[in-house]
Amino acid sequence: MRLEAFKNYQQVHIWTGILSGLLLYICFVAGAFTMFKGPLNQWALQAEQRLPAISYAQYDGLIQDVLAAHPEAAAKMTVNLPLSVSQHAPVSWVIEDPNTHALTTWQASLSDDGELLVQSTRLSAVGDFLDDLHRTGGIPGGGDHDAYGILVMGLVAALYFIAIVSGLIIFLPAWFKDLFTLRKGKNSKRFWVDFHNILGITALPFHIVIAVTTVVFAYHDILYGAMQQWVYKDAPMFTRAAPTEIDRDFSQLLPVAKLDHAIKVLEPDFEPAVLEYAGLGTPRARVMIGGKLDGEWIRGPEYAYWVSDPYTAISGYSAMLPSLSGATGKVVNGFFTLHFGGFGGAFVHWVYFGLGMSGALLFLTGNIIWIEARRKKQKQAETVVQRRSVKIMARLTIGVSVGTLIGIACSLVTVKSLGHPALDIPFWQQAAYYTGFLVSVAFTFIQRPITAAKQLILLLCALIVVLIALTVLHMERAFNFSADLSFCFIASIMLLGLLATLFHLHKRKAFLPTDSVWS
Repeated sequence: MRLEAFKNYQQVHIWTGILSGLLLYICFVAGAFTMFKGPLNQWALQAEQRLPAISYAQYDGLIQDVLAAHPEAAAKMTVNLPLSVSQHAPVSWVIEDPNTHALTTWQASLSDDGELLVQSTRLSAVGDFLDDLHRTGGIPGGGDHDAYGILVMGLVAALYFIAIVSGLIIFLPAWFKDLFTLRKGKNSKRFWVDFHNILGITALPFHIVIAVTTVVFAYHDILYGAMQQWVYKDAPMFTRAAPTEIDRDFSQLLPVAKLDHAIKVLEPDFEPAVLEYAGLGTPRARVMIGGKLDGEWIRGPEYAYWVSDPYTAISGYSAMLPSLSGATGKVVNGFFTLHFGGFGGAFVHWVYFGLGMSGALLFLTGNIIWIEARRKKQKQAETVVQRRSVKIMARLTIGVSVGTLIGIACSLVTVKSLGHPALDIPFWQQAAYYTGFLVSVAFTFIQRPITAAKQLILLLCALIVVLIALTVLHMERAFNFSADLSFCFIASIMLLGLLATLFHLHKRKAFLPTDSVWS
């Protein structure tokens, strides 16, 4: 490759990486944790928030009791079957306050005597909060599907893809010689370049998949609109069965067992886990059934889905089922399952967790390389004066990288320690994250970067210790034992990694050049 072309690709890689790196870091860290969204939601539950489990045969009676006593649940009601990841209650529905827009979860179960038990609570759903953080990069504003952060992250993902391609072109000429080379020595930039290359090239397919699928997810409404205008034109893009003229009374709902049988006719290995009813009592009533389908390319991180009429079991939308999806449906399902890691169970979730954290390190090392390169250029001048842009980037790199973890840790501590019945816990967990994140970023502009990094990591270690202690204190709750144990394991591994980083920074501080931006 000609030197001029190499430098052009290098500049493209550098600037697309710099412009997108910090937001991608937030998304990848939060995304890694959302591989365990269900267990995290379960971990966050307190004893008073959980209602008794019931047998499979009792679900029909419970659904009828809930609809008779609380007809407002007919608008949107979730039924968690025994296989569901979420086990806070067999039946739940959400009511929004028209004045404050605060969401209150109502949940129901049956007592040992078969009496209806109903209570309201504010579920933290911290796993869902981290998923929102992952999708938006922490940028507030907008609705669920048209959040401002999602639109921004679509653009960031496009820059990310350009950075991947340009970085690959730069690396290709020396790929065989430098594939797993990690050179240590006085030239710190060389070490970070080697480490950055290893992180990028070993997870290259993963990064391509995440970049492409993120662009599709962010702008799918625009894509559908273009397809409607240029391909389907006057014909509807999605067809839906016409509502049948039958009695739509709540008492005419099909039993859960019949819905189970109906879907097994279409997909024999499907194991229903959750039923999401909507519009019950109306001609447009539907039920979306989520279930486990091991070894298949499915639409979500945990479940495959089928949409049906809850009164007739007539299929409303079956393209999400692998055996009925057709070529187009398989492509769409592939986008989802490759992004969510939903094709290989718990093992793939752990792999994706590791890839997510290594991806965050990829963006962190990219920033460090840029900062170190600027220092090297400055050394060629008679007087070494760090540029303001380099100083700001150094502080932002520390503040965002450690602050994201501190914000998440603050949110988790809030969820685990505050009393849920009296407080709007979703609000406080969000407030805790942004407080921890913004204070961390601000702190890096007050202290020297290396000192700020050490103190923030020390604070993060303390928060993790508190989280482990809070988790152990609540481990007597048998229904949360597996989630608690997994949480303690991940937290302990992260704590050891942070302590090793802290020890390295302590040693490194004594050898920092006087002209280093970090000091």
